[in-house]
Amino acid sequence: MKKYITIAVIAVLFIGGLCYYKFASDFSYLGTTKANVTSTESSGSAFTFTGEKGKKIKVFCNSSVKKGNLKIVLTNLNGKVIKKFKTNENYCEQVSLKDNGKYELSVAYDNFVGNFNVKCR
Repeated sequence: MKKYITIAVIAVLFIGGLCYYKFASDFSYLGTTKANVTSTESSGSAFTFTGEKGKKIKVFCNSSVKKGNLKIVLTNLNGKVIKKFKTNENYCEQVSLKDNGKYELSVAYDNFVGNFNVKCR
């Protein structure tokens, strides 16, 4: 009896771990970038990922702009802008990719104070 309970507990933990990995952890995202800027700064960060034509990606944007400018932009590696995202909001937006290839999601800020957390799945 103890053997079956042990196996059941291990199975539940394993399935729970898989669900956490798939739906909650940062490891399941194509990329993430975040910062909490407390004094005026200008900088940026970006990540690239490979996309397939027709594939839909979800971009999760959470930002708070207290001062300055924040830009969140999805481009292909040729520099063509695919989508500009809203800032100073917390939302999720789905984007359909038009081509196979590499894409870049960049966050740039100028004279900025605030925070952002951008993820792509």
